[in-house]
Amino acid sequence: MLTIYIQAQATEKVGIIEENGEIKEFVVDRPGWEDQVGNIYQAQVSKIEKGLQAAFVDFGSSRPGFLLKKELPEGKKNPERKLENMLTQGQRLFVQVQKAAYGEKGAKLTANLTLPGISIIYMPFGGYVAVSKKIAEPQRSEWREKLGTILNQEEGVIIRTSAAQTDFALVAEELNRLRRQWKEISGKAVSVKTPSCIFEDQLIPDRLLRSFAPEKMDKVVIDSANLVRSVRQAFPALAEKTEWKKDLIKELPYSVNQLFENAIRSRVKLPKGVELYIDQTEALTVIDVNSASFTGRNSKQHTAVKTNRIAAEEIARQLRLRNIAGIIIVDFINMDKEEDRSELIRHFRQHLTDDPIRTEIYGFTKLGLLEMTRKRESYSLSYLLQDNSNSGLGLSASTRVYMLERDLYDASYSGADAVVVVASYEFIKLFSQLLSLPELSAKLGNSLYMVTDNSLRAGYQIGFAGSQKQAEVYLGGKATESVDKLF
Repeated sequence: MLTIYIQAQATEKVGIIEENGEIKEFVVDRPGWEDQVGNIYQAQVSKIEKGLQAAFVDFGSSRPGFLLKKELPEGKKNPERKLENMLTQGQRLFVQVQKAAYGEKGAKLTANLTLPGISIIYMPFGGYVAVSKKIAEPQRSEWREKLGTILNQEEGVIIRTSAAQTDFALVAEELNRLRRQWKEISGKAVSVKTPSCIFEDQLIPDRLLRSFAPEKMDKVVIDSANLVRSVRQAFPALAEKTEWKKDLIKELPYSVNQLFENAIRSRVKLPKGVELYIDQTEALTVIDVNSASFTGRNSKQHTAVKTNRIAAEEIARQLRLRNIAGIIIVDFINMDKEEDRSELIRHFRQHLTDDPIRTEIYGFTKLGLLEMTRKRESYSLSYLLQDNSNSGLGLSASTRVYMLERDLYDASYSGADAVVVVASYEFIKLFSQLLSLPELSAKLGNSLYMVTDNSLRAGYQIGFAGSQKQAEVYLGGKATESVDKLF
């Protein structure tokens, strides 16, 4: 069973998925880095590429999105019809982001819109009923027949696996709710300019909670009372499992800041002395397996097989934890026997089954490298935490600002009346730009002092956290001109 923790009090929201005491995944929703996947826009065609049978669409982002012919409802119904006979330059249309912009590539768009629920995914222009392959016959046919009788001609639905355990009346009720939601969304488009976002599918909590069937979740723990109320209303199946913990930070098996530090480390140490080296670039990710001090008690080949099995288990975990996507090359320890390589692939696939994002393993090359891909849906953690860079230079200054905010909440929950932070002038300036100080002051209810020390270029230090009187004694030893009380 899964436990989902959501930190929503701080400016940067974080969702953590834990199972049996182990962190399986965590997602980050940072201001300015909003994940557009799932958002619906009223957009405008800016250019049609006849050769590609695709259009570039202005949906309000800094770069136009890319829309293939097959991603139009008409393109699905009539594959032989040319795109230029379906769209014209300057035309307005509804589009949804399928894949976020990454590097120099714009977002991938679709006009085959979807509104996801717990049991079904509603498609206003779908025109068909699809059923999860994990639902067996005759239940699959029954679902198609039942839903087909209550859908309009242009509507469609995808029946999710969780529907198998759900009464039809509840599914029909969810369909009507999603219909009403679409009516509100499309109605909103009349009064907004083009391009505009008319529906935001929030990563936290909406997309995060929809990623897992309600019966697989043990509890959802949130540090915001307002968000708890919202989740209970939006996800009735989770109402009794959702609880509020103001000092959620103290409930976590690992601190978020610890997870951030680990997420960008290239070196991962495993049991038995095995090591992984993970090198991420914009084009691909290379993972090198090193047996290091692990020699085993048997032959060299036996050691290689055992090392690779240990490595495959951890690689499966790291792909999900770091949200690594795109082309992935793994350099396992060389194995001579084909049956050993086949068994390793089988073992690897087995440990990838819990990952909600699809991974394809293509096999070993002539050089003995394993080729695979993982579907890219949003930013990798390293890309986010290093501010659009896989430079390996460590966490960015903005990431550390949000880390400091979490440390301030931790100090407040521990009863500190005053906190003194030591940081560079540039860091203090960025802290004031990225965070709302009045809002932070109201939530923390204590005093915050900043001491300028330009030798701390990469981050900050908590110089003191405790009583107001002791803080004043601590500050008495600092140069007056270096001290600034923010609130």
